[in-house]
Amino acid sequence: MRTIATFLALAMTPRPMKNKLIYALVFASIWLLFQCAYIVGVTYQASANNRLFLAKIENRIAIDLPKLRLANPKFKTVADARSVVSYINTLNSALENNSSPVSVTSIQGISIQPVPESESNLLTFLQTSDQKIAIGYQIKPLQLLDFISAIPVLLALVMSFLCIRKLLAAKENEKGLIEEAEQPASHQLTIDLKSKSLCYSDSPECIALSNKPFCFYAALIDFCIQDSTANLSNSSDVPEELIQLANKYFYRLIELGHTKRKRPDFGANLDKTLSEIRSALDEIFAEHQEEKELFYPPKAQGEGSRSKLHNYALVSIDPTKIVFIGK
Repeated sequence: MRTIATFLALAMTPRPMKNKLIYALVFASIWLLFQCAYIVGVTYQASANNRLFLAKIENRIAIDLPKLRLANPKFKTVADARSVVSYINTLNSALENNSSPVSVTSIQGISIQPVPESESNLLTFLQTSDQKIAIGYQIKPLQLLDFISAIPVLLALVMSFLCIRKLLAAKENEKGLIEEAEQPASHQLTIDLKSKSLCYSDSPECIALSNKPFCFYAALIDFCIQDSTANLSNSSDVPEELIQLANKYFYRLIELGHTKRKRPDFGANLDKTLSEIRSALDEIFAEHQEEKELFYPPKAQGEGSRSKLHNYALVSIDPTKIVFIGK
């Protein structure tokens, strides 16, 4: 009863509709399995009982044959129908007291009146030394209520509880593994899409960014990890691959419920976007200046032609130093 109460409490706990449907499907499947097994068991047991009672009936009639006044062509005797019918009724009364599903309807063609028509009439034969005696009988069919029991329901509740508990444990274990994989190790930059922020593992504070610089920086890191020889110049258009990556991160933010705004143009106002990114990184690495260079988009040095040769790609980025959460 404690297991059933626990299962009911689990089912009543507020959970997403999808989970409740899964729980209901698990219970229904297990109940159907046990119910089918129960029906097969009831049918087999009924068949065994029928054979047992029929054997007892044949044995009883064989013992009582000397007292029965049946027709015997060999000895040219005629049957006493009234005594045979009385014997059948007495025999059926005894069978009914023993909850027998089998009842006798006739012996050697002499039938009780009226013969029940709800069941089919069957015949078996008793062989004696001088003749073959036909015994008519009927078997009560199983009713719908015979197949209904609380046992399959109780077993289904217990098994459903065990299965659902195992599913929840597996889900929690998977969640723990994901969180463990996403947990930043020492000296790693965490790009958290769930909170739309940047964190350095040794720093207790995280810096939140607006949509455009956040998505562009996440895409820039991804782009430079994929292509360590990338050459990105302020004076050139932003590569289409980089823009597509930034769009991907923006759509991911929408999925996480951060924004419903129009997708920004990641190819416009590049200097402003990079400036916002650098400002956030300056704040994050305020106490780790020697480690900032790895994650910091380089600034242009000088003016004129030297400035045009400037590359803001993260050429030294190390994939093991980056952790994405919610990617």
